[in-house]
Amino acid sequence: LFMVMWLLASSDQQTRQEISNYFRSGILPDGDMAMNRAAQLTPSVIQASPVPAPAGQEALDEKAVTAKSLAARLDLLAAVEATLARVVRNVHIEVNEDGVLIEAVDEARGLLFDLSSAKLNEPLERLLRALGPALASLDRPIEINGHTDARPFAAGAQRSNWDLSYQRADAARDILESSGVAARQIRGVFARGASQPYDAVDPLAPQNRRLSILIRI
Repeated sequence: LFMVMWLLASSDQQTRQEISNYFRSGILPDGDMAMNRAAQLTPSVIQASPVPAPAGQEALDEKAVTAKSLAARLDLLAAVEATLARVVRNVHIEVNEDGVLIEAVDEARGLLFDLSSAKLNEPLERLLRALGPALASLDRPIEINGHTDARPFAAGAQRSNWDLSYQRADAARDILESSGVAARQIRGVFARGASQPYDAVDPLAPQNRRLSILIRI
């Protein structure tokens, strides 16, 4: 009703007559002049029905929005918590064909893990507890992956890099669940060992020790 009143108030006599005829007959007037006049009457804030997005475009847009939102949250955490700033500098977020990948990589001083230890150091634990509510609100399936460098365990050791990477990933799962992530969201906890190095040139690089979380979108 308001749209019709606006159209009538902003139209000349000829246009008002055409609009009146349309509502009586349902037939638009013929001719380019009528089409041009109709286009001029469309308010800029009202859009015609959009052309359907190309296949996969909606998912791509959702991935991009999710990645930007998480990056903004991490920036805020780094700004308000000095203890998290170093960790956030070593967190990388990327969009890939499977969803949004968050990777927290270690550095030479053992920021995330002590060597050969499955215990997550406090900065990483704090990061996961801060991310938990954000991941929970997305309500998307997630996968947690543990990675190690290629440094072997001593001969005769009772575990391997496969064991270590799984234990770290499972420790992260426990923290995320205690921070609000529903158990049904977690679709897998994976041991990657040294099979997917972050720095392929140097298999022993500390950056290869990392934790990655894939948000499936």
